[in-house]
Amino acid sequence: MTKAMSVIVTLAVVGVLSAAHSVADEGPILGAVKAVDASGKTLTLQTTAQGKTRDVTIILKPESKIVKFARPSEPGKTGFIEQPLALSDLKPGWIVSVTTTHVGGNEVAEVITVVMER
Repeated sequence: MTKAMSVIVTLAVVGVLSAAHSVADEGPILGAVKAVDASGKTLTLQTTAQGKTRDVTIILKPESKIVKFARPSEPGKTGFIEQPLALSDLKPGWIVSVTTTHVGGNEVAEVITVVMER
């Protein structure tokens, strides 16, 4: 293998690993709702990972979507339907999954999905 080819392969591998790392950092966060600040547009979750509990504050933007899935109330309908919620509908103790992105060192919500109401 020539030296130039070796450099190209190395750069390609580094690029793939860097892309995988950035995607892995932006994933769902699962936790219990600890606090809701509707005026400040933030949601604080209590999460547990590897035996450690921590609080994560998530910022909502105007296009952030909050949903829960419920059985339809209409006779004959089966499955689940998506129901939109407002930030103020979330209650402490509820378990949610939040798809986020990193923006300026903050977690910013894309989609908040209610997993379990307590």
